[in-house]
Amino acid sequence: MNPTLVEVSARGDAVSCALEGELVVPRLIRRHGRSVEVALVAGRAMLLPGDDVRIRITVGEGCTLRLVDIGGLIVYGRPGEAGESSQWHAHVDLGAGAHLTWEGLPTVVTDAGRLARSFTMTLAGGSSAFLRETLVLGRVGERGGELTAATDIRDDRGPILCEALETRGDVQVPGILGAARVVDSVIAVGDPVAVDEVAGATRLELERGGTVVRFLGDAAHDSPLGVLLTATAPPVREPAPVG
Repeated sequence: MNPTLVEVSARGDAVSCALEGELVVPRLIRRHGRSVEVALVAGRAMLLPGDDVRIRITVGEGCTLRLVDIGGLIVYGRPGEAGESSQWHAHVDLGAGAHLTWEGLPTVVTDAGRLARSFTMTLAGGSSAFLRETLVLGRVGERGGELTAATDIRDDRGPILCEALETRGDVQVPGILGAARVVDSVIAVGDPVAVDEVAGATRLELERGGTVVRFLGDAAHDSPLGVLLTATAPPVREPAPVG
């Protein structure tokens, strides 16, 4: 399968937007000045064993991109079989002064599911990102399958946030998730973005600038982080007036 591509670049005071994809299909919702809103839509039932999703996002200098997931992601497997892992990997490049908001919906790993997931991002000077990632082990009544998730965010000076999670829903490990099935995270990095305090969530201030707000629990609907999407996401930047 060809990778999903979302490429946004400045064209005068407006923006050029190139969209391609099969497993995950990007659809243009809105374009105004140098600001673009794009929906990511599943091209079919997914993720099945052996599916390999690759998403490549480029936001050019001075542009703003808002990504919206349409429907969450369910990782299926074959009960009683080891099967192949499903793969989901996204890479983002932000140009100077670029801004990204990605409002991810939950990724649910079923009892028989196996998922290897990664998110990598590079930031140029003055760029920023505001991201939400919700990982869920199991549907209602399930404990969930096997999950490996890695995040690597850096700029030209080095790492900003690097972390990895390896877990199985049927194996509770103290100091990892314990009995929690849900890991809901909001990540704000780059050009300073104020992030509000959220009761019931853990707040981590990153050494090189940025904030991670995280909720661990048993149900995604119990997470208090939804309020942050409208309260603290990077503002839409309009082009400076000419002349």
